[in-house]
Amino acid sequence: MVLKPVPMGRIAVIGLRKESQTVVSILHDLNVVQLEPVSKDVLSFLKNERDNEQFRLVSDQLLRMKALKTALPSIPATQCQRFTSIDQIMQAAKSVNIDDKVATLEKEKESLLTHLSETENNIKLVEEFSFFPEDFNVLQLKMAHSYFGRIDSKNYPAFKKALDVNSQDVFVYPKEGKDTTNIVLVTFPNFPPHALATVVQEYNVKIEPVPKLDGKVDHLIQKLKTKQTEISQKLKEVERQLDEISKVHYVNIVCIEEQLEIENRKLEVIDNLGVTSDSFALEGWIPKSKINQLKAVFEKNTKGTMLFELETDEHPPTQFDNPKRFKLFEAFIRFYSLPQGKEFDPTLIFGLLFPIFYGMMVGDAGYGLVILLVCRWVIRRIDGGKRDINIMPGMLRKFALNILKKRQMVKLAKAMTPGAIIAIGLGFVFNLYFGFHLNGYLFGFLNSTFGLHLPADGVIFSPITSLRKLLLISGYIGLGMVTFGLILGIINSLREQEKKHAIGKMGWLLFGWGVVLLGLALLHHQHVNPVHHIQGAAYIGVMIAGIGLMFVGEGPRAIMELPSIVSHILSYTRIVGILLASVILADVIDFIFIKTLHHSIPFIVLGTIILFIGHLFNIVIGVFEPGIQGARLIYVEFFSKFYHGNGRAFRPFGTSRKYTYDQYEMQAEKK
Repeated sequence: MVLKPVPMGRIAVIGLRKESQTVVSILHDLNVVQLEPVSKDVLSFLKNERDNEQFRLVSDQLLRMKALKTALPSIPATQCQRFTSIDQIMQAAKSVNIDDKVATLEKEKESLLTHLSETENNIKLVEEFSFFPEDFNVLQLKMAHSYFGRIDSKNYPAFKKALDVNSQDVFVYPKEGKDTTNIVLVTFPNFPPHALATVVQEYNVKIEPVPKLDGKVDHLIQKLKTKQTEISQKLKEVERQLDEISKVHYVNIVCIEEQLEIENRKLEVIDNLGVTSDSFALEGWIPKSKINQLKAVFEKNTKGTMLFELETDEHPPTQFDNPKRFKLFEAFIRFYSLPQGKEFDPTLIFGLLFPIFYGMMVGDAGYGLVILLVCRWVIRRIDGGKRDINIMPGMLRKFALNILKKRQMVKLAKAMTPGAIIAIGLGFVFNLYFGFHLNGYLFGFLNSTFGLHLPADGVIFSPITSLRKLLLISGYIGLGMVTFGLILGIINSLREQEKKHAIGKMGWLLFGWGVVLLGLALLHHQHVNPVHHIQGAAYIGVMIAGIGLMFVGEGPRAIMELPSIVSHILSYTRIVGILLASVILADVIDFIFIKTLHHSIPFIVLGTIILFIGHLFNIVIGVFEPGIQGARLIYVEFFSKFYHGNGRAFRPFGTSRKYTYDQYEMQAEKK
């Protein structure tokens, strides 16, 4: 049930300096080594590579390919290329000799787009201010300033009155509308600019300068539309030429760009290698199962390259190694804290327990079915390629996307799916279907048809009448979880040679069991007086022994935290508490609905609305509360007994390729 992360080994690679580029390429293509700085004691004998000229040349070509890719229309790249050296990729990049032509076309395209936008804006302005009766050329006065303006119709009279003070130096031609009044405004030299600015700001007038326009409205619109058509045709021709260039070169450009990105990363690594005049050295972490495979690839493709496994006390990076069905629960462990490379990976435990706790807290077949259908809908909607949840109401969709990204929604839906199935099964056992009790009808049919002797009322196990049993079950679950966590903690401490911590955890274990056994004896009205009954003396003795071990292992501080072990065990009773809250709320909603059926139609409608909204509210609570509390029980009451966390993720040196092939991939797979 408990797995460790992938075992990691710290390695050193030493080889001839002339082979460094090949070695780095192998490490990149195999994507199995997380590179680390060379150890300080070794670094004192080495210096850095620093081949800045080659790095600059690759960077220049990369920027050039990015610019060409941005300028050309994109087309689907259906083929991949393989490049075997930097010289080959540089030669391929230089062979794409279309820079001047693309730059000329791009410059022409930008100019045409600017003119097109200007022309379209002028057409809109002329159509909007077509009420002006004169030739627009009269507005192009050398000694005056002309403006098109828009003002709220309610403010226009006051605005006009403010301008009338200087009526000799300003001209206004309006067209009043229901909401907005459009104006043609001309100011002469004697009208102070600051006065215009004050009036415009006071009455919230939106003005813009009149562009250079010549002619009356009809002739001007026709002229501008002719110009728009001419520009559009020229733009289409430029785009056609860019399309033709793209058909020939685009796929090659994206392949070259991807390989240059990779070479850029490799050169960054080479620049930071520790080197001497003839050799180089690098260090990193690798899964131990891959060490021999990497050695074999070095032997086949390089000369004199050696790989050594190093002894170190440093915590290795963490790479999960869980069965495929449990990988989605790795996100929950990352959310809490990544395990350190040498400690237990609790993903499997979380993946098994979280759905059980979730299903127990929902405990209604109707609610479980709705949650299951919603989860499957989210998975199909996003994972199925549609990538949207636009069918959801806008407010609910916005709320969901504010909390989680779409990929996170899918993971959460997949994690909740087994919990919803468990909720359906427990709902059948509890005889709860949206709070209604329907098993009686089914059992009555089965009894009469097949002669069975199932309970006539359909009750297999009632959470209300069997509350004491449920509380005891949840208490036993808590005891089992805390015990399991402490045992894992003891194993961890012994493995890390921290004997005092192991002794302290043994003390916690004994004290917890002593308290539980004493409590159960009191519940069953047993005699626990240690003076007269050996059983009571044994319970007290176990508790005292536990306190003693805690004191030895963790000191006086542990004594102050004695109540926490009991609270952690009892905390699991919240499973029953959340279940009962949901059951009682559903029962109240159903009771109100049934009562309204004996009244008039308006009451029946009101009862139906209460039924629908009430159960919808209970389902929403059933999605969040059991999930939060189920995860909390595992994170706080269980993980705290053995789990350190604070690990760092394993990030191997490599790149996810899309348009190129790995040079050494086939050899690695064969080995």
